[in-house]
Amino acid sequence: MLQFPKNYFQDETVDGFHIEAMMKCAWAAQLEVLEVLRELCAKHNITYFADWGTLLGAVRHQGFIPWDDDIDICMLRPDYERFLAIANQELPEPFHVHSEYSSNLYEQPFAVMVNAQTISYSPERLQQFHGCPYVVGPDIFPLDVLPQDKEAEEQQCKLYITLLANVQNCRNHLDKVMADLPELEQMCGMRFDRDKDIKNQLLRALTSVSCLYNDTDSPYMTHMTYHVGRRRYLRREWYREVIWLPFENVSIPAPIDYQEALTALFNADYMIPDRQPGHEYPFYQKQYNMLVEALVAGRMADSVTPDLF
Repeated sequence: MLQFPKNYFQDETVDGFHIEAMMKCAWAAQLEVLEVLRELCAKHNITYFADWGTLLGAVRHQGFIPWDDDIDICMLRPDYERFLAIANQELPEPFHVHSEYSSNLYEQPFAVMVNAQTISYSPERLQQFHGCPYVVGPDIFPLDVLPQDKEAEEQQCKLYITLLANVQNCRNHLDKVMADLPELEQMCGMRFDRDKDIKNQLLRALTSVSCLYNDTDSPYMTHMTYHVGRRRYLRREWYREVIWLPFENVSIPAPIDYQEALTALFNADYMIPDRQPGHEYPFYQKQYNMLVEALVAGRMADSVTPDLF
């Protein structure tokens, strides 16, 4: 179990941004999950890198960005696939990795490793995860190679966007997705089994589209999930080695040319803070709301499974 100074879990204002005590607990809990991931990756010689805001936080703050609430890491696709193949077989309970290979309910084109399946206020849980009762863990993004031909890249992105939209539509508009399947099959050059889960098949087709050029010698790769909207080009040579950077009270692996990676992911002014929380900050507010609804309905915290899908 990681050790933190006693005053770590107090409210704090950093760079003009107030960080509440529960966020500190959530940060520490995520670092515990990351430590388990680190041990598994070291055992199997799997390389991973700090990514997005986690990489920026390591460089700019030597830890979490004050207004960030999660951990992002990435792996080259071969390492990512090896990790998914062994993770749920070897991870100790209650850790689990969610991906398209672990559940037909999952609908994200990246994986997430979590510390539990349900919210819990058990003494054991609170002790293990520094007072955090919520389900937490890092997002894990695969890095895939982009084609050198711009027309081929645009075609790949168009197909990716179409498949991703249909994956998301399966939740509330399954009838329309089913009606559009013949067109999707023609676009993908594959047939989907109507007797099996369509969303999962579409998500796996999305993975196949992401991997189209991984066997080429193209110098660029990306996170396809974000590239289709933001066009982020990462050079493969930037990720040829790992350099370990201080992060809170641990160290975290970064690409050897992390300055270039950060410039590509953000911009040349990445060292200038913008003090704007991303996505639905704090992430655990949604879990808290679900917990309140459960308690009002007379159910226990251990019955609340957050919607991670």
